[in-house]
Amino acid sequence: MKSHLAEDIRIASPRFHQPTRDGLYAPIAFLFVTERMRDDILNERSLLVASLPPALRARQQKLFDRYDPVAGARSFTELLELYRYPFAGSH
Repeated sequence: MKSHLAEDIRIASPRFHQPTRDGLYAPIAFLFVTERMRDDILNERSLLVASLPPALRARQQKLFDRYDPVAGARSFTELLELYRYPFAGSH
């Protein structure tokens, strides 16, 4: 019986990361990140890191640390809040 634990399981086409020549994944920096995108990006990252050999995981995490989808989503939400009540403070 074949064990599937040792197989190389990878995402065929990551939506939020670009494969690099050295086998890692570079994050795509989006200008606007919704909360749903943030969750999807973080989920994809965990799957990508889990698919890498242990020796590459620290290098991959450094690449991911260059772009924080949580901060991007927070900035997008703050931007939307600016336009939610544009005349709230004026008389």
